[in-house]
Order: sequence, then C-alpha cells, then structure tokens
Amino acid sequence: MKKHWFTMVLAIMMALGLSGVKALAQPATPPPQGEERRMSPERREELKKKVELIWQQKLTERLNLTEEEKAKVFPLLQQYHERQRALRQENRQLVRELEGMIKANASEKELKRTIRDLEENEHKLQEMKEEGFHELAKILPIEKQARYIVFQAEFRREMHRLIQKARHREGGPERS
Repeated sequence: MKKHWFTMVLAIMMALGLSGVKALAQPATPPPQGEERRMSPERREELKKKVELIWQQKLTERLNLTEEEKAKVFPLLQQYHERQRALRQENRQLVRELEGMIKANASEKELKRTIRDLEENEHKLQEMKEEGFHELAKILPIEKQARYIVFQAEFRREMHRLIQKARHREGGPERS
C-alpha cells in the first residue's frame, strides 16, 4: 500500500516530464548564459496540486480521519502550509539578496541586517510549526497526532528520495 502511493507520486512526476523535479535538480552542465531550466509556473502549480491531493488521500488513510476531522484538519494545515510557503519564498529572496550583496561588497551592516531577517524568518517558521501542531492537537487524539508526525517524516524522506532519483536520472549532481 505504502509502495503504491509512492509509485503514484513518481508516476505523476513522470507524466509531467519530471518538470517539478527538474526545477529542483541542478543540471550537470550549466545552461547557456541568460537561460535557465525551469518549469513553467502552470506546470509547477499542476504538480503541486497533484502531490497535495495524494498527500491528503494518504494522510486520511494513515490517520483514519473521520469526515469531521478532515473538515477541520485540512483547512488548518492548508492555512499553515501557505503561510510557511510565503516565509520560505521570502527566505529564498533574502538569500538571493545576500548573494548580490556579497558580489557588490556590501557593508557589514547591510549583511547583518539581511542575515537577521533570515534568522527572524526561521524563528517564525519554527513558531508557526509549533502553533500549527498545537492547533492540530485540539482536533486529533494523541494516537493520530503521533501518526501525523510519523507520516510527515516518511513523506519528506520519500520526496527527498524521489528528487534524488530524478536528479540522478537527469544527470544532475547528487546532494544529500
């Protein structure tokens, strides 16, 4: 059963031409100046939605969620995931800014400010994770909370494994 759902995620990625994974994988040789290998926002969104549907289905099965629990859990998790996504996007932008600042020999004060912003975002992400779990604990009994923690860890590991496998197939560098 577990193998089947991981196979489904892989099949979706393959059906989309691994475009979701290609965006994460770095090519073996850099693309020509000014060109990048990136999937379109539409394809990224399509992949994200499909993986999210599979995630919801598997989470429902693994936690044996009731209809009432699903009606409360999924909107809650969606809210927290969107907020976390926004902070991670902001972090990526801050890292890009740091790269530019380093190239431009920015002042120590400017670098410190950007690093402090990154640290604050990381702190917010951690707080958000804890807050979300406390909210989830109000909905789910302790056994389902434990199952959720295990499910999330397994999901992340499997996604990481699939990405590494796709990178290897695409000729990208192996990263851990």
